[in-house]
This record gives sequence, C-alpha cells and structure tokens, in this order.
Amino acid sequence: MAALSSIPQCQNLETFTLVWLDSLVNISQENIDTKVLLRNAINNLQAFDDSDKCVEYIQLVSEERIVLIVSGRLGREVVPRIHQLPHLIAIYVYCTDKKRNEEWANNYMKIKDVIVDLTTLITRIQSDQSKRNEYKIDEPLPISFFHTKTHQKKSSRIDNDNFIHLQVLIDCLSRMKSTLKDKNELISLCENEYNGNQTELNVIHEFEEKYSEDRAIWWFTRESFVCRMLNKAFQVINIDLLYHLHFFIRDIREQLIENKCSSVIHTYRAQLMSNEEIQALKDSIGELISINTFLPTIPNQQRALTILENSDISHDLKRVLFEINADPQLSELRPFSNITSLNYFTGIEVILFMAGTIFRPTDIHEENGILVIQMEVCSDNHKTMKIILENMKAECYNGETNLLSFSNILLKMKRFGDSEKYYNRVLHDMPNDYHSVAHCYQGLGNVAMEKHDYDLSLEWYQKALDTNRLVLRSEDPEIASGYSIMADAYVKKGTFNEAYELYTQALQIWIRALGKDHPKVATCYKNMACAFKMEERYSEALEYFTKALVIREKKSSDHQLDVAKLHNYIADIYMSLNDMDQALKHYNSALVCLTKIYSSKHIDVLLIIRNIGLCYETLGDLNQALAHFEKVALKRRQLLLSDHSGVIQISDDIERVSSKLSNIAEF
Repeated sequence: MAALSSIPQCQNLETFTLVWLDSLVNISQENIDTKVLLRNAINNLQAFDDSDKCVEYIQLVSEERIVLIVSGRLGREVVPRIHQLPHLIAIYVYCTDKKRNEEWANNYMKIKDVIVDLTTLITRIQSDQSKRNEYKIDEPLPISFFHTKTHQKKSSRIDNDNFIHLQVLIDCLSRMKSTLKDKNELISLCENEYNGNQTELNVIHEFEEKYSEDRAIWWFTRESFVCRMLNKAFQVINIDLLYHLHFFIRDIREQLIENKCSSVIHTYRAQLMSNEEIQALKDSIGELISINTFLPTIPNQQRALTILENSDISHDLKRVLFEINADPQLSELRPFSNITSLNYFTGIEVILFMAGTIFRPTDIHEENGILVIQMEVCSDNHKTMKIILENMKAECYNGETNLLSFSNILLKMKRFGDSEKYYNRVLHDMPNDYHSVAHCYQGLGNVAMEKHDYDLSLEWYQKALDTNRLVLRSEDPEIASGYSIMADAYVKKGTFNEAYELYTQALQIWIRALGKDHPKVATCYKNMACAFKMEERYSEALEYFTKALVIREKKSSDHQLDVAKLHNYIADIYMSLNDMDQALKHYNSALVCLTKIYSSKHIDVLLIIRNIGLCYETLGDLNQALAHFEKVALKRRQLLLSDHSGVIQISDDIERVSSKLSNIAEF
C-alpha cells in the first residue's frame, strides 16, 4: 500500500543538504569514506566533480538550506557565482594550502572556515550542524497571512485562500485516526531515505520498537529524523510526507491538550529571517498570521537573545526576536503547553505551540541590532475567517476527519494530482464502504472537471450515481445531487439539452423531499438560469433567476450574498436586453445587500457601482454616470497601484464620460 502515497526518492526529506565539490570527491577512497561520516551530520549529501553542474544544482534547490564543502581551486571559481544565494548558508573550504586560500576566502562572510585536516572538517561540520538543529533558527518559518481589512489586491485574496486551506489541512491531519500500518509505512520510507546512514537507521529502529503516543513530544524534541522530516514537510507542504506523519502530528496535539497552559505566558522565539519575510510581517501588523509548523519557544528572554547573538548572519538574513503573549483562557485556541517535563532535554524550559497557531503581530521595532516582533496568540473566531473555515470544513469533512476528508481538502487546494492519488487510496482501502466509494468517484469527477476533461468527469459522476442507486431510494436527495453535478458537467461541455433534463430530475426530487423553498431548489433554479443565459435564452433565464430569488429572499438575512448575486445576474440580463431601468433596479438591490456584509471598498461593491454608472451612461444621464465612476475611482486609487487594470479601466470610464459632457457643453 505504501506505493500509493510514495515519495519520489530524489526528494530531500530534510531541510539541509550538504554539497561537496571536489575533483576527487568520487575517486579518492578517503573522500568516499568521509561521505559516509558526513551523512551523520546532514543526511542528504550531493557530491560533484564538475563546477557548472554543482552551481546548477544549488540554484535549482532553492527550498533547501545548502551547506557547501569546496576545494580551494574550485572555490575561487564557484563561490563568487553563488555566494549571494539566500539558501546557501555556510561554506567550508577544504584544501591543502590554508594561508593562500584564506586570502580570498576572507572576502566572503558565508565561508565559515578554511580547513586542511579531514578530521577537523568533519568535526566542525557536525558541531555547526548540531547547533543549527538544536535551535532551528536557520530553518524557514512557514507563515501564511489572512487579511481582515478590505483589500483589492489579487495577492491578498490568494493569501487568504492559502491561509484557510492550510488551517483546514493541519486540522484534518491532527484529527485523523491512525493505524499501525501508518507507522509501518513511515518506517519503510525512512529506511529507504537513510539507507547507508547507520547512525540514523539505529534511531529509526528504536522509534519502530519504542514509540508510543504519550512520547510524541519527547521524540519531537530529540534530534532525530522524525523532527527534521516533520519540519521539512510543513516548510514545503510535502503532502505525502505530511500524510505519513499524521499519526505523529495527532499525538503531539493530544499531548499539548493534556498538558495545556493554565495561565498567561510570555515567551520568545529566536529566528533568522530574510528582508522579504520581515517585510511581509511588517505589512501584517494588526492582521492575522498562522505559523504552519510546531513552534518551540523559550520563556527566558535572555537565553533567546544569547542564541541570536551567537548566530551567524549574512547580508540576506537578519536577527529577529519574536515576543509572544498567549492567554489560554481565550476560546477556540490551538493548544500550547510548557513541555519542560516532556522534553528530551531534561531541565530545558520550552513552550510549544501547535502547528497552525494563529497570531496577531502588534508591533515591530529594532533594539540593539535585533528586530523585535511583538505578537499575541489569537483564536480562530474572527467573524469572516470563522465563517469561511466552518464552510470549508463542512464541505470537506462529511461529518468526520478521515482520508476522504484529506482528499477533499487537497482538491480545494487545487493539488489535483495529490487529491487523485488519495481518492484512489480510499477506494483501495475501503472498497466496501459505499458512501466513501461514491464520494471518491465524485471527487475524481471533480478533479477531471478542474482539468476540463468533461467526458472523464461524466464517467466518474455516473459511477458515483450508480453506486448510490444500489443502496439509496430513487427519491433520496443524494440521488438528486448526483443528477445535478452531472448536469453541471454537461453545461461545461456545452451539451445543454442533457443538462436541462438532469436538472429537472434533480429539481423534482428536491421539491418532493425537501420542499419547494429549500436552498437546494433555489440553487438548481439558479444553475438552470445560468445555462439559459449561456444560450442567450434570456426570457427563460430571467424566469429561473427570479424563482431562485423568491426563495432566497424569504430568508434574506441568512443569504444576503446569494440574494445580491441573483439581483446582479438579473441586472446583467436586463443590460443585455438594453432595459436600463430594470437593470438599475436590480443593481441597486444588489448594492443594498452587499453593503450589509462588505465595506464600501470591497471589490464586488465597486463593481456594482461601476455597473450602475454604465447604466446611467447608456440612459444619457452622464452626470450620474460620472459621479458613480468617480466614487469607484476614489476607492480603487486608495487601494491599488496606478498601473493596475482596475484603476486604468475606471480612469478610461471617467475620461470617456467627461469627453461626452465637454462635447455637450460646446454645443
């Protein structure tokens, strides 16, 4: 079964890679033997005897942290070409002439030492790497951002989507039940990854024999493969690796809950960060961020500062101290705990935060060359974020968190290859669970739809429908959902007659089973109306949009956004029919609904105001048109750069209407 979620062997499952460039690296027996010893410090070792290939590799693996060993001769050629790369963090020159090579090496701050003795080289790399692994301040800190204020930038919406997806993904991973097979799959993967590294293989076999769920944090804080792999998986969102480790993530979470803090804590995190990462945090003051990995912190400020002061920095990294306030009395928090009694290193006090913990940066300032970022821990009950989170969980979880939920989340994240892989795994693992099988077929159909392979999507949807028909009565609402989703595929394919027939069958079942005013009935009317609109059958489209609107308006307080969208659809049709009075009526109704849920700067609000302006322009009321366009322009110019398409568009509208008014004035 491991093959269904296997990880390509070319991937490094840890953060660090050791690159060794030497013309004799693969020839000298001494060097070959040394590579075995060096893997005890950094498991992933890549050896090169060609400078160009070495440089190409280092440039390619930008998600790794690169430690480089290079000969004196090749170092003079290669170091100037790669020294500026931010993911290259340390260089060791291994040569026979220390004095001569120190002359040029002193010009490059990432060169940690010039060494002539092999034993000294091995000892130095092992010592330095041990320090990096202990504090992990060199490793990337995976952060996602949620913008609570109004933003029109596309990047802000992408940030919010990414934030929500990762919140739900981590929640699912931390709740999924595990089996012995999950642990065995991880062991098998690790034995392959660390083949030839006997030191790490011994630790893996110890993990296999002695791991228990009440020792998860002990293993996390121990310097071993499982901690390094988990950190890497979160840093790059390695889906397969996260899945293999889900039992470990769940066990850590349970221990954090069992030992959670009971009083307010103040704690610190030392970190090296790039200017780009720091700027992103500066832009997020007062907003929400999520740190998407387990975050160890130190409640001793002086110790955190000492770690920073003893760290090596370069021109592309700065010393950062996070000051964190956390109140465990707040509701709906990710768990955090003082894990001193659970720590592998006895007597060292550590506060550990759950992966996906949400923070609000409140201040950033510099003290004695260290950038201090003050943050407070937040719950996930921010109104807008909570609604989106709950809706996504409802769509993905199907009542529980399991492998099917995991597959659904991957589909939402548009990780189509991954979602397809795990849907197939569900089919393999649960062939007799008709409910899961039907949902997997539907999920595979959704993947095919996203890939615009509508014929394949219809095949999968038909399989889902046939599976449900075996156990459900013909009038079950689930059967109606099957008809409806197939109809959606036919619409995408442009085969409208088949779509209308299936929508009608779904509609009849939903009306009988759920009542004529159920939201599913309204949605079906809306979908049929959209299909009619695509065919330019505007009278039928108006009829069905109106039917949907009547249902939604009966509970308008719960469906303001849906009501707004329906008014907008209807207004668009009236625009196409050149009936500006009706178009204005419905655009204004849409605007009333939207302003109840969005601010005046929201992109959808501004689009409606512009459309109202276009209606007035068509009616010849140019002053009203200009007033609406200028209102849009004012907001867009506050939010967007001058060369943004939205600013250019509304500027063109203003220029066009102003020109018309000037021409009228001349006459």
